[in-house]
Amino acid sequence: MTSRFTGMMPGDTTYEVDGLRQLWIYCRGDRDQLEHLVGHLPFGLQDDVFVLGMADFSAGPGWTDASVVLPITFEGRRGGTYCFEYEDQHTSVAMGREAWGYPKALARMTWDEDASGLHVRVDDYDTEVFEADVVLDDAVDDAAWSHLSIYPQYQVRAVPQKNGPGFDSMEVVSRDPSVDEIVQERHLGRARVDIGTVDIANRILGGRRLEVVDVLGAELRVSDYRSTSENGVPRTVQRLV
Repeated sequence: MTSRFTGMMPGDTTYEVDGLRQLWIYCRGDRDQLEHLVGHLPFGLQDDVFVLGMADFSAGPGWTDASVVLPITFEGRRGGTYCFEYEDQHTSVAMGREAWGYPKALARMTWDEDASGLHVRVDDYDTEVFEADVVLDDAVDDAAWSHLSIYPQYQVRAVPQKNGPGFDSMEVVSRDPSVDEIVQERHLGRARVDIGTVDIANRILGGRRLEVVDVLGAELRVSDYRSTSENGVPRTVQRLV
């Protein structure tokens, strides 16, 4: 019934993917710029490292998504927030944004993989969002990012007023699908990234690019992923409005 009226999946949708392939690229950014990105949110910055991510859900619910994730703190707890996120299906954009508070925008995804590595790209029509090449090399050390926590995820779900400049509601929601995820393989590597216009939905960077001071490395995970009703569906942890 929800999908008939709204064109989106219900907010309590659960899903699973066996053999989910997730790529995480760890980049050291400009701390002042990252502080600016979390400055309008009730979060603190955990580190000056951010994560470029892409995941191929085609074997399950069908979409591919990509993201910029910031390691943050919320009331003394460490986790991650999706600062920018992109999907290649209308239904997953709508449900993730309206129901769950993720800042999703529709974009085109490219995921090319062979035995030596990956090439991924995200485009907003003819505008490049980001592109990356990864060479898998298990000799790479993850010490530069292994201390980070990007789970649980914390998002601000904000519903604008129908006839005003403010919000009808604003709340912090949280989920942790990593609790039910079983990692089968993990491969490290080196990466090259090119970031174009990542703020395609809100222009929060005002025409500037998201800065990369250094690319620390990459991680390809293959896992049995479960977004369950217990841990994969967001719960409200604080009401702001």
